[in-house]
Amino acid sequence: MIRYQAYILFLWALGGTVEAIMQTAQLDISGGRQTYDSMLVSQASFGPSLPMGDDTEGHRLLLPPEDNPLLCQNITTAIPKVTDDSFIFIIPRGECTFERKAFNAQRLGASGVIIEGTLESRYSTNETTGEIIYPQDKNDYDCNKGRAEIPSEAISFPPYDSEVDDPVLSSDSSTNLCMKNSPDYLAACESQACLLTGGNVSTDGMVEACCAWDLHIWLYYDPSMKSENIEIPAVYATMAQGRQLHENIGAMVKMSERPRAKYNASALLIWMLGVCIAAFAAYASAADYHTATREIRSKQQTGGEGVEDQERLTLNNGTSYKDGPLMENAGPAEEALELSAGHALGFILLASSGLLILFFFKIYGIVKVLYGFGCSRAMMQVIFVPVFGWVFSRLRIPNRLVVSTNIEDIGDITMLDIIAGVVSYTLGFTWLFLAFTLRHPESNVFFWVMQDVMGSCMCVLFLGTIKLNSMRVATILLMVAFFYDIFFVFVTPLIFKGQSVMITVATSGGPPKADPLWCEKYPDDSNCQGGDPLPMLLTVPRIDDYQGGSSLLGLGDIVLPGLLLSFAARLDAAKKLLAAVSASSRLDNACCSHNTYFGPSVVAYAIGLLMANAAVYLMSMGQPALLYLVPMTVGTISFLGWRRKELMMLWEGPKIIRTADVLLYGPEYYEGVSQDEDTGGQDNNNLGA
Repeated sequence: MIRYQAYILFLWALGGTVEAIMQTAQLDISGGRQTYDSMLVSQASFGPSLPMGDDTEGHRLLLPPEDNPLLCQNITTAIPKVTDDSFIFIIPRGECTFERKAFNAQRLGASGVIIEGTLESRYSTNETTGEIIYPQDKNDYDCNKGRAEIPSEAISFPPYDSEVDDPVLSSDSSTNLCMKNSPDYLAACESQACLLTGGNVSTDGMVEACCAWDLHIWLYYDPSMKSENIEIPAVYATMAQGRQLHENIGAMVKMSERPRAKYNASALLIWMLGVCIAAFAAYASAADYHTATREIRSKQQTGGEGVEDQERLTLNNGTSYKDGPLMENAGPAEEALELSAGHALGFILLASSGLLILFFFKIYGIVKVLYGFGCSRAMMQVIFVPVFGWVFSRLRIPNRLVVSTNIEDIGDITMLDIIAGVVSYTLGFTWLFLAFTLRHPESNVFFWVMQDVMGSCMCVLFLGTIKLNSMRVATILLMVAFFYDIFFVFVTPLIFKGQSVMITVATSGGPPKADPLWCEKYPDDSNCQGGDPLPMLLTVPRIDDYQGGSSLLGLGDIVLPGLLLSFAARLDAAKKLLAAVSASSRLDNACCSHNTYFGPSVVAYAIGLLMANAAVYLMSMGQPALLYLVPMTVGTISFLGWRRKELMMLWEGPKIIRTADVLLYGPEYYEGVSQDEDTGGQDNNNLGA
């Protein structure tokens, strides 16, 4: 699982899945019969955006003229305002388009319009036959939410008369026969209102009525009015909200956009988290170098034996040992892999194949399972083995051998391994359970915190296992990843009918296919599934944002540039190690320049990630972070190498890293590597960089 992380690249992304019409505006009423702190309503796709803030101007709430109650009769010329105060109209839905109503209100001098939902608007008449067109099942009503039989003599329909029929089919008053005649008193019907379905349930004049949906809708524009300019805002209020507004006719109403920060703090947190993890994981990859350097310097200061024993260290066309590695307890990671140019080129094939398999076969569940198991193992090695090892040592608990195996990848199993494994895999299985049982698990605190912990551990383990020892390999790998990222984000939509392969896979198949209004009604519908990001990323939910969503950073955007950061960290640490050795072994101090690369590379990574974050806000879309990270990191190290006259050394691979590895782990660490491969064909007598 560790190596597969290099094949997954992710995007910065802004939002979550849209499964409802967002109420992005609010109405504040004052001076009426009732006051509502904030009545949340949806905005139109036409007209100007509402201002944000409490200093917006209030407008008088009025009804349309009696001779044009729906504002569907065209007003060809502007007429004098009906009042000296600025005002807004509350207009019933129906008969003509939303934009037509807003345009006519504008002609009458209104400063805005509120279009309200009504039961009457759900019925229409066939202009050719004169037949009544009834509301549509599931779109307008749902009999599973509530059903009743209404005496036909209790209503005036047809045609529908709101003054007579609304009290019979809606409200919570004693006249609501739909509520009274429903077996469960419309307990599951949130609107407490019904629509006639057109079905006669018996021969004694009873008609069927079912629970009406009363949700916010998006006010679409009218294609036939492209030449008209709507200069006033329009919002939509539900039937329930409309009843409240009618109780406050003549009151002052403020229309404003719901407060929302332009820049969310979660973006800063995910940036800090990404930089810290990349820096820590890269620094930790050189942990053996740091440990050896500290021990050598400690022995030098105390006058103890160690590297000062000249019988231990000899120079003969390189470095060899009489008594084994310098640090007897040090050893490279068992699964350590040094990447070559072949690995870098193979990346594009494996990554592309894996991405296309996911795109076509949509086996996202398998990816989650593999990721859960891989990260559980990573947590065990990075967190719980060290933590419980420290506890065992403090409490002097012996780490007994439980099972001895001859399997190389497993080895001996101790009590410490069992305890650490039980804890880490229990957390991993819990995470997997939530991933498959919750509709949107990323909103669960345990889930997203554990996902960040798991991802962080995977990054640390990856950079501690996979090594880069030259800028040549690093440049090939990152440039391949750079163009791979751009191709699958920006080019594939031109090939796959507008679908970005990267974004589709990253969001588990793309956003739901169904309309948001439908998904608000029926969230379990198969067409409402999808849009949840695959877990190979860090996530921080937006802070104090009613629209929800998260700031995301893919692990590929950490580990791939992190390989270059790890290279810089190990180069700096190798210089310090050789400097410590040279203090007593009389090695050439010129080999151990103190010009560092790790610090500047971390700063470059942070700037590149910040640029990707800024691009998300400026372009209002997810960004391939490698587009910014690769030029910053590769460019910075290359510039420093050129300025220090070390660019060729960095390109071919610093011998000082290989020398440090042999000092730590012994000559067998590079067993099977030819001299030319080991040194890039350069003279080994010079142990310098």
